[in-house]
Amino acid sequence: MGVPQERERIGYRAPLAVRCFDPAGAAFARDGLSAVAWPENDPATTVRATPSPFSDLLGFGSLPGRRAYQRARSTGGEPLNWPVPAAPEPFVVRVTDRARRYLPTTLLAEVPVGTPLAVPLYPAPGRQAPSGWAVVRGELHGAPDGAPLGWGVVEVTTDAGRYTTVSDADGRFLLCLPYPEALPELPVVPEAAPAPGFGGLASLTWPVTVEVRCRPGALRRPVDSAPQDPPYLDSVLGQAPAPIDLGGGPQPAVTETLTFGTALVLPLTVVPS
Repeated sequence: MGVPQERERIGYRAPLAVRCFDPAGAAFARDGLSAVAWPENDPATTVRATPSPFSDLLGFGSLPGRRAYQRARSTGGEPLNWPVPAAPEPFVVRVTDRARRYLPTTLLAEVPVGTPLAVPLYPAPGRQAPSGWAVVRGELHGAPDGAPLGWGVVEVTTDAGRYTTVSDADGRFLLCLPYPEALPELPVVPEAAPAPGFGGLASLTWPVTVEVRCRPGALRRPVDSAPQDPPYLDSVLGQAPAPIDLGGGPQPAVTETLTFGTALVLPLTVVPS
């Protein structure tokens, strides 16, 4: 019997893949996520991503105008000779959650993308918070008319770090974050006696600093977007700081108290920049 010879080699590579994550580091639910993409100037040509059966990627096996870049062929054992890709083309990528745990997110990507596109997903205001995490929720309203401010950025700073979330189209927001520090060491006392100076977990509090970035006029959206559709994520996160007015005049930041086991509710009146 002769030695088998390689007759032909065929290679394939996808032009785009998406990997989603929770920016606050909370446990992430990937089931129910979907992604679509289309050329920036052709929203009618939409392609849906396929979830990988082996990883957390959402992959686009093919995109309009990219087929020549995706395939290579060789014979006689020669290495694959990949074609030189055409100039990168902007594609709109939108990630949604059928379970409505996360806000929809829209990005603009230059395709082909050599590595998976990292997409942060911010929690929807109605999502159930993970067990054991601190919760900050509220609404953003503009001064002086009180209109809801959609797609504003809320930043909460604790001793442990800085955490960011985004309001939905109606100005509502939710932020799930780890508690700022570990529980204090408790003194050893007789079982029947209460620990001196410690009123239980509900007595644990931490100061947090709250800031807002909001500039509605700077938000950019894809062609033919509906009013409720999310703007491009870079335009959302790139908004300028906006003062907060809780009744004593506009302030660049406000300090609030986070209590263990109790959601911090923040109705914020903001002066958009």
